[in-house]
Amino acid sequence: MDDTQYPASFSPLTIEQTRELAAAIREVFGGNLSRESFADKLLMFLEDVPGYEFCENAVALTTSAWAEYTDRDP
Repeated sequence: MDDTQYPASFSPLTIEQTRELAAAIREVFGGNLSRESFADKLLMFLEDVPGYEFCENAVALTTSAWAEYTDRDP
C-alpha cells in the first residue's frame, strides 16, 4: 500500500533552478537545439519529478528555461 502523500500544489521553480535546468540540458544535449526539441528535452527531464510529471505550467516553464538556454554561451 502506497500511503505517500504529496502536497496539492508544488512551488514553481526558482530562477536559479530554471537556470540550472537550462544549463543541464545544454550540457547533455548541446546548445543548438530548436525550441521544439528543447521543450521535448525539458519535459523529459521533468517527467519523473513529483508535481512536474504532467507540468500544467509547461508553456511558462518552457519560455523561462528557453530564455536561459539561449542566453548562455556554449
